[in-house]
Amino acid sequence: MLPKTHIILGFILALILYLIFPKQIGILGALIILASSVLIDIDHYCYYIIKKKDFSLKNAYPLFYKNMKKFESLSSEERNKTYHPICLFHGFEILLVLFILAFFFNFLYLVLIGFFFHLFLDIFNICFRNMSPKCLFSQTYNIINSKNKILIWDYKEGKEEKEK
Repeated sequence: MLPKTHIILGFILALILYLIFPKQIGILGALIILASSVLIDIDHYCYYIIKKKDFSLKNAYPLFYKNMKKFESLSSEERNKTYHPICLFHGFEILLVLFILAFFFNFLYLVLIGFFFHLFLDIFNICFRNMSPKCLFSQTYNIINSKNKILIWDYKEGKEEKEK
């Protein structure tokens, strides 16, 4: 899902929660929910920086968009040969960590809501496009499953290049 959509839907969620629970959430809490529902995608950018040794967000965004479109165009056989960048904030592991830490730092419940909402939207979007959402359930699974596969960035139809 594109950042613009996450921003709009995250704003709507934060506004609704603020209107329903104004004293419990407050404006700052609504802003934390909005920010966390969008900024969770920082893991995509971090992966880009590590792999490409480039800090340009202007270069990172088109690469992810192009590869999303590339993946969508592949057959299911070809999709099974590839893996997506490992995004540490996109899985149940981070939700579990946030849940546990929220017992000690209450504001993390708000971050948890934003992260959960973001992942829910991503799963919905992936299912809507008739793709498997299993890559969003566990990054541990993704790391294990990436063995002997090609990063989607390096995959060329009919010509496979192993990631270095």
